[in-house]
Amino acid sequence: MMHGFQNILRNKTIVYSIFLLFVAGCGTSKRIEKEKSDEELKEFLAKYEKTFDPSVYNPDVESIKVEEQQVHDAIESANAVEIAVPETIPGFRIQVLFTPEIEEATQIRDSLNASLPEEWVYVVFDSPYYKVRIGNFAERYEAQALLRRIIAIGFNEAWIVPDKIVKNPPPRTPELPEIQSP
Repeated sequence: MMHGFQNILRNKTIVYSIFLLFVAGCGTSKRIEKEKSDEELKEFLAKYEKTFDPSVYNPDVESIKVEEQQVHDAIESANAVEIAVPETIPGFRIQVLFTPEIEEATQIRDSLNASLPEEWVYVVFDSPYYKVRIGNFAERYEAQALLRRIIAIGFNEAWIVPDKIVKNPPPRTPELPEIQSP
């Protein structure tokens, strides 16, 4: 029995030895390929270093400055936004509300924006009161037509007041209604 066990061990040893030689052989071929690629790389680098001229990659400083200035100018012109301060002149507006409550002033402003989307509505704070005013009229008679419309929609206490108005305000575009998902 002992003799058979030794044969099995010897056969296992042979099998292990063959396996190790196989694995080592595979690794050796990869090492040889790697050594070849390393040698090829060294040859390529040696050839490249002989032909490399760094002065080709050293442009004139002035040309770099000119190019940077062109890029800077292009960026600045793209970001240039002129905001003109609106010019104000003496004129008239229609005052709709005079209240110490900001919530009430905001509610009336929103109501007027919905009723008259083409008109500019302002909330002016004059401590401790909020004034809701509408329009930009250079002449009092211009405000009269809008005053009649405002009274007709239910703001019976509205009246025309002198105020600083925006000269040539842009047309007011009505806001689009919000789409609510179901």
